[in-house]
Amino acid sequence: MHVKCAQRPTIQSQGDEEELIQHFTHWHPLKLVPPNNHLEVGCAICNKLCFVNASDTSAYGCQDCNFYVHHSCMIDIPRQINHFFHRSCPLVLLTKKPYQCEGCDEASSGLAFCCGKCKFQLDVKCALLPTVESKDAEKIQHPAHKHPLALHVSKEFGTEVRCRACGEHCLLDPCFGCSKISCTFFLHRKCVVELQPEIHHPFHSLHPLTLLRDLSYQCKVCYEDVLGLAYCCVQCKFQLDVKCTLFPTIESKDADKILHCAHKHPLALCDSKELGDEVRCRACAKSCFAPFFGCTECNFFLHRSCAVKVQEKEIHHPFHPLHALTLSSPLPLPHHKTFQCSSCLGLDDWFLLRYRCAKCDFELHIDCSKPKVTIPDFKYERHIHYLSYFDNTLAPVECNICHEHAQTGFFRCVACAFNIHIYCIRSTPKTIKHQRHLHPLTVTKSPFQYEMISSEHANCSNDEFYCDVCEKRRYKFESVYYCPECKFIAEVRCVISELLPSLTISEEQTTEKGTVGSGNEGSSAVEETIGNLNDQIAKSKQERKALKKEVEKHREILKGLEEELEQKNWEVRKLKTDCFLYKYRLSLDMKGHENPTKASADLP
Repeated sequence: MHVKCAQRPTIQSQGDEEELIQHFTHWHPLKLVPPNNHLEVGCAICNKLCFVNASDTSAYGCQDCNFYVHHSCMIDIPRQINHFFHRSCPLVLLTKKPYQCEGCDEASSGLAFCCGKCKFQLDVKCALLPTVESKDAEKIQHPAHKHPLALHVSKEFGTEVRCRACGEHCLLDPCFGCSKISCTFFLHRKCVVELQPEIHHPFHSLHPLTLLRDLSYQCKVCYEDVLGLAYCCVQCKFQLDVKCTLFPTIESKDADKILHCAHKHPLALCDSKELGDEVRCRACAKSCFAPFFGCTECNFFLHRSCAVKVQEKEIHHPFHPLHALTLSSPLPLPHHKTFQCSSCLGLDDWFLLRYRCAKCDFELHIDCSKPKVTIPDFKYERHIHYLSYFDNTLAPVECNICHEHAQTGFFRCVACAFNIHIYCIRSTPKTIKHQRHLHPLTVTKSPFQYEMISSEHANCSNDEFYCDVCEKRRYKFESVYYCPECKFIAEVRCVISELLPSLTISEEQTTEKGTVGSGNEGSSAVEETIGNLNDQIAKSKQERKALKKEVEKHREILKGLEEELEQKNWEVRKLKTDCFLYKYRLSLDMKGHENPTKASADLP
């Protein structure tokens, strides 16, 4: 800038009226134009006439460029805005060459709010229109539609006009409609307020959902194919249609009809007297006696308390890190009436809700999806993931260290099917003191000889072996903490309070500076591990890509060889056919020489 241009005064407030100013809306100096000038020119910001009568406010203009702006508009216009049409970057006010506005699709020139990085332009008129928060506005800009929406009276339309949000007719309530006739886009005034640019919804509590338009998708709740508006989480590829978003949920008080993520149809408040005593809840499998929600068409029912407990349609769980788990209760196959939970290994009825990955056939009970106690694994176990503590599983698994059965009080990595008894960890004490017994207790293999009535009794499935601490049945093939003098038996899970403090990081996981996992050093080590794993992933992907190319190459070679083989097979069949026919002809010739009369009679 010239020094004289940089030193020209600027407008700071409504009272300032300099003769010549510099303003960011135009490159050239702007000269004060009094209201009695009678110029018929429009303001470059608000598009209204600068001078309608002598009482109007003054304006500034550049006569050479035919550029004029109201004094008041110059003060109010911002240099930079954040707009819901372009959330990723701020928009800066620039003087533009001819361009097409992303808001109204109209070609324009002059002032525009722009994002140079994304090549996004929005003219001043669209950028500064009132939004959903503006009350009593007759024209607004809404994130559900790219064009401005004007207020209409419902009497102007017939029955064919429907709201794009709730799907109801626009007959009784005032509505906003697109100013372009070709769009036929309408929203009820109440739906305009409810459709916020970004929402937090209980069906997907991990991230906020952003309102996007012109999408083709399948709603994750009602499973309907939709073309149009959607609330989306781009990170998780989660889509929810607007109709499902506006429906009351279990969080809505006094609602007699709700939409729940566990079922595609609305659930109405029911009474057990109307439906009988055989109604069972899909979450807990218990009978429904108190008022509950249900869909009688699908025989789907939920206790109110269970509906509150289960509110996430999709979860990302450390037990299955590769894919998201979806809340579902698919129909049973003829040969498959139950499902097995991948966490507790229990079998349950097919109709119960669970979190499921259909791609991997991985399933979790709702209760099993809750977080469990975890500790860092040990390096000598050759396993890098966190281990979760399992108090009990409904079927035994094999310990990866001693290769014996484990069913109570052990640690698991479900994702890798890695299991380890607590007493198989090196730092676990093999002899302990417990408050319920005077003498020390030592890890001892079970069952004991005195517990068995006979040798056949040891392998019997209905025998009863008990823990002396909790006085409940125990898994007989698992080692216990035992006092031989008193024959006192304690399950591992009943003495866990004495064992957990000793589960410290082993010496193999220590570095020269100290223990990995302490303070900033632990964070640095984890970040370094993540970096190394990412490098290995990238390397493996490249190797996989090279192998795919190699496979395709050999597949083409194999295809060529198969075609060549087919050709050779055809040649062999043809040669064999020729050979057979020549042999047949030779036999006929030989018969002709021996008996010419008979041979000629055989010919057709």
